[in-house]
Amino acid sequence: MKHYRTGFVLGKFCPLHRGHMLLIQHALDECESVYIVVDNIMDEVIPVCRRMQWVRQQYPTAVVLTQEHPLPQDPSETPRFWDIWRNTLQHLLPQPVDAVFASEQYGKRLAKELSAEIVMVDPERQAVPISATRIREDLLGQWKYLAPAVQRDLRKVICVYGPESTGKSTLTRQLADYYEMPYVEEYAKHIIDSKLGDICFEDMETIVKGHHKAIEDALQQTTPLLFVDTDAIISKLWSNELFGKESPVIEEYIARQQFDYYLLLDVDLPWVNDIHRYRPNEREMFFRMCEEQLVKRKKNYAIIRGLHGQRFDNAKKSIETFLSSVYLF
Repeated sequence: MKHYRTGFVLGKFCPLHRGHMLLIQHALDECESVYIVVDNIMDEVIPVCRRMQWVRQQYPTAVVLTQEHPLPQDPSETPRFWDIWRNTLQHLLPQPVDAVFASEQYGKRLAKELSAEIVMVDPERQAVPISATRIREDLLGQWKYLAPAVQRDLRKVICVYGPESTGKSTLTRQLADYYEMPYVEEYAKHIIDSKLGDICFEDMETIVKGHHKAIEDALQQTTPLLFVDTDAIISKLWSNELFGKESPVIEEYIARQQFDYYLLLDVDLPWVNDIHRYRPNEREMFFRMCEEQLVKRKKNYAIIRGLHGQRFDNAKKSIETFLSSVYLF
């Protein structure tokens, strides 16, 4: 049986993490209904709409709200601090609350202002030793503390892409090893091996579908990065190059790809012949075609050049630059 009819949780959730989850879950366990107010803070590093989306995805049974305007964050800012917050919340909440659930000391005064009981949850942060500040300072290092909804939203998929014999498979594995993240192999290699290099037009659809399935399986993991060796655009180009046509299915799978960043490998590596390669004299043309597709589709990409270790170093620097641009907090 629930102890309270209505419960209330206030937070910035910037970002939503395991400590917040402990707090909210306790409220849900104790209350028939729970209101969560996501603080609409001034100069926010993560937009309030995105933070609300995380909370709603993680807790679909709770009512998630936010105030219309930013409010003062500390009583030192104005003598009317508590009056402002009390009036705002009483206007915002659909009904009075019976209990305020908090892990910060301000929750005691907030509960008093709302004429509710205070329930403190892990105030010493012993159960979940993390803070949003620490996460923002080291997102990848503290990734495990993020709520699953946040992990899914912030995860980045990086595609290693380009002509044949440019080191895509090697670089994909190197990057995955360096970052200790999963990667998806090029599915076409399995089909080519099974047919001893003699593939047909119908195989292109099989390649695209198989590669997409491998990516979807890998995305079931909640790691911050996933590296993928080639994509469906490459299958489109090769289908036209080898057979002069393409299945409409390929374009469908290109549209379903959700890659955040492409590493387009240049043809500055020497050609190495094997069963998976077909056009030793057309790599420069194929490179231009690869880049034209990225530009046409407005993909975020960088061209990676360099021999041996320099290629890996350049790729790593490019990834670090990309991540610093998308993780602004």
